[in-house]
Amino acid sequence: MRAAGSARVRSAALVLAPAAALAAGCEPVVHPAPRCDYRAVVAASPPPGPVLVSPVAGAMTPMPLNAVNVTDYAISNKVMVQATNARRLEGGDIEVFARVVNCTDYPLQIEARTHFLDAGQNDAEPVTAWSRLYLQAHSLASYDARSTAGASVDSYLIELREGR
Repeated sequence: MRAAGSARVRSAALVLAPAAALAAGCEPVVHPAPRCDYRAVVAASPPPGPVLVSPVAGAMTPMPLNAVNVTDYAISNKVMVQATNARRLEGGDIEVFARVVNCTDYPLQIEARTHFLDAGQNDAEPVTAWSRLYLQAHSLASYDARSTAGASVDSYLIELREGR
């Protein structure tokens, strides 16, 4: 009986210790930001708009265009896309932009490249070279690329993978 009573006292002390620290004026632990919730991403519906699909129905998950696609499982639960956008430049070329968040407690190297597609979802120009991004823990990095095919570019797809 005595051992059970002392175990309860130790358990109560462990539960009350944080409350006592707050009451004594100690500051609470602050977690690094940003904090990423992958459940929200998985639960979200794909954005409306054009998608790349397989010629064989159901053989491939449709990939939304005008978006970022994480193509490397190694970083799928390490980074999150915070924003993506595109604009048409004066000469007719397209400039794409993506901001990526490192959701981990350690630095990451990732790489990005862009496919610029015409209205028929064919390559309007060769895919860009891989660009390396360095992200410190819980930090942001931006990627941008410009097309060279002018007005023939109708959509784009940015790929992300772990740095090699």
